[in-house]
Amino acid sequence: MKSERGYAVLRLRLANDETVRAVGTLSEIALGAECELIGHYRLHAEYGREFHVDSFRTQAPASELGIVRFLASGRFKGIGEKTATRIVAHLGVGTLDILREQPDEIAKVPGMTAKRAKGIIDAFKQQEDVAKLGAFFREHGLPLHLADKVVSQFGSGSTAMDVVLSHPFQLVEDVAGIGFKTADEIARAVGIQENDPDRMDAALLHTLREAQDEGHLYLPHADWIARAAKLVGVSHEDLAVSGAHIVASGRVIFDQIENELLVYLPRLYRMEKNIAHRLQELVRSMKRDSNLHASEAVSEVQDDLLTPLQRQAAHAIFTHSLVVLTGGPGTGKTTTVRHVVATAVKQMQRVVLCAPTGRAAKRLAESTGQSALTIHRLLEVGKQGNGHYGFARDRSNRVEGDLFIVDEASMVDAPLFSNLLDALPDHAHLLLVGDPWQLPSVGPGQILRDVIDSGLGVVYELQLVFRQAAQSTITLAAHEVRKGNRPAFEKSHDTDYYFIEEEDPQKAAALVIDLAARRLPDYLHLDARSGVQVLSPMRKGYCGTERLNEALSERILSETKRILQVGPRMFRVGDKVMNTKNDYERDIYNGDIGFVSDVHEDGLTFRVGLSTEAHEVMLTRTECSQLTHAYAVSVHKSQGSEYPCVVLPLMREHAVMLYRQLLYTAMTRAQSLLVIVGSPRAFDMALRRVDTAKRYTRLTYRLRFELP
Repeated sequence: MKSERGYAVLRLRLANDETVRAVGTLSEIALGAECELIGHYRLHAEYGREFHVDSFRTQAPASELGIVRFLASGRFKGIGEKTATRIVAHLGVGTLDILREQPDEIAKVPGMTAKRAKGIIDAFKQQEDVAKLGAFFREHGLPLHLADKVVSQFGSGSTAMDVVLSHPFQLVEDVAGIGFKTADEIARAVGIQENDPDRMDAALLHTLREAQDEGHLYLPHADWIARAAKLVGVSHEDLAVSGAHIVASGRVIFDQIENELLVYLPRLYRMEKNIAHRLQELVRSMKRDSNLHASEAVSEVQDDLLTPLQRQAAHAIFTHSLVVLTGGPGTGKTTTVRHVVATAVKQMQRVVLCAPTGRAAKRLAESTGQSALTIHRLLEVGKQGNGHYGFARDRSNRVEGDLFIVDEASMVDAPLFSNLLDALPDHAHLLLVGDPWQLPSVGPGQILRDVIDSGLGVVYELQLVFRQAAQSTITLAAHEVRKGNRPAFEKSHDTDYYFIEEEDPQKAAALVIDLAARRLPDYLHLDARSGVQVLSPMRKGYCGTERLNEALSERILSETKRILQVGPRMFRVGDKVMNTKNDYERDIYNGDIGFVSDVHEDGLTFRVGLSTEAHEVMLTRTECSQLTHAYAVSVHKSQGSEYPCVVLPLMREHAVMLYRQLLYTAMTRAQSLLVIVGSPRAFDMALRRVDTAKRYTRLTYRLRFELP
């Protein structure tokens, strides 16, 4: 068994015919290959004695049986066991040398067609190239699993090796999985100088991509240069010259706003400009005769269940083309949206409901009684005519509708929002619903906050907590946290919010595991997998998602014997898992949660979704690397979701992530019961620290001052 990263578990036959289980980074060892391993034996709790490989070297098999197994190992397209046996029977123990030095001889093998012979020769040559490149990578301590990708990208080993030796930073642009740091390791291995122009260009581009991953749309020029200088140890002056060079080449865009020089990746620059212009177009294009029959609609919104502010907000979407509705939990956002939808439907208006995640879209549909889609599905994501994945809905193929409602708008990033705006008809009315106090989008930008701050649309913030919601101590506590106040922790059977104090991280982790796996499912009569969700601020540490997931899987499914090991991770039938990669062809997306419904030798079956509408997807062993256990997920990953019961560990080991927004977001994920386990000092730290880390965007400025 091998993973995408090169980690493998192999069954090896020794010279004395004894077999041994070997584990380590062994990605280039093929079936039938002969190798020398250096390492040590250790005792695995489940699998017993195994050999842990520190280093190894391989050589071509010398026996006819070994050559047959090597050729039939699956590495060579077109060669199965029968074909391999015929080839070796004809060419003998010198088969591999002949394939290497006189490849045309394979055409003389009985039953071999010219087309098949060429395919085998090409496959053998590519694997030889991969082996050579793999040996180079191993010699320099580089990730072995990338050799295959490099050869596949450039078509031949000689071309790949030339790029590696002469232009390693080209790999960042051309090969998925190779970033600046890996390319820089290769560059150092081949003797490229510290101030090489390609190295400085690559560092500057990497700095902008890294900033994008942090949520920024641009970097100030001085910050850009300083970040790159810290990365590569080159003077600011040399990097500034290199920066001017990549601007001239069109790979980076400079923009001067209010005496500040901004540096953008071209794609993000175009997105920010497009969002500003499309929103301005929506606002300016609103005409009286396209206002969703405003006077009739307004007269419909007279329900006594609405507060005056809710009625104003419900009226506004029929008289304005851009409206923002915000507020904390229990303030009536859902009720207001429901009335807006009901009114529009009565007026025979076409209402389109969408949200950034499937779970949020499902809740929106349930609350309004109308169908709702994820934004990706609304825009009809899929393979386009050019063979690349993208959206079928755009400026040339708009979505039909009059009133568009986007729920959980705080989660929408700039790229997705730009595509959504392109697909809206010119007469559209757009209602953004969300809570700007929650964590911002994972992707770049802060759309909801920027639109609110711009003043371009009409903004309504609901603050009154309704009596039904006020009966929930979770809701009241969340509002106190939002204001920066420490909520009261009551120990009674009437409360749905508890704080269990524990300063020791190991003891807290044990308590979280017991609560999630046994005590709370028994108390609430819930399935431990679907009814209880552990949220953690971080991946690492005793109370991080990684350790908690491993322990919860083993605890909840301790009786399960059907297990698939993928690298260091073990998947059990019944495991709760999360997908971390968009797969548009099979309709599974980053953040989708489901269960492992079956495991088999070559992979597993992933049941996507927690409802009866879930669908199943087969994943190979390699594809299993895109799954992670989901008994415990990060607070960031929980955005847009609600769970019957939430267990939240808060420890001082989480200090780097403890902010009020994170605490507030985590608390508002719980529907019926919230249990916080940890340190009161950690809670207070999160309460008093407001995340003021600025996301670099200029959308607010462009909405205010730049005209299309």
